[in-house]
Amino acid sequence: MPADLDAAKYVSFTSFKKDGTPVSLPVWIVPFDGGYAFTTGLTTHKVSRIKNDARASLAISNFKGVVPASATQHEGAAVLLTGDDALRVKKLIEKKYRIGMILLNARESFQKLRGKPEDIATAAIKVTLHA
Repeated sequence: MPADLDAAKYVSFTSFKKDGTPVSLPVWIVPFDGGYAFTTGLTTHKVSRIKNDARASLAISNFKGVVPASATQHEGAAVLLTGDDALRVKKLIEKKYRIGMILLNARESFQKLRGKPEDIATAAIKVTLHA
């Protein structure tokens, strides 16, 4: 497991549209079952992208997703996690990112009140890096 990803607070996750265009965004990650995982909503675009194309990459970034020029791009394959696996990832994220999770949980509660439960992190994506 790469030390730069293990120590990173934010990581840029890149997945690919059907036409091959890369799309990157910052995520919080945790080591999970031989790869790295993060939580997401089940109906998000990143879930759709990995269902169509499992290629993915991870690189350290800032909270805006800006990747330093010196950062290593770690290539891998992404899979969708649901159920107990997604819950395990969520618990690991909550442990690593305590303060941020307080804010995110408040946002999720607000989404429930607005009747938008599909926006809540009910799934996870795991990226297994190529050797």
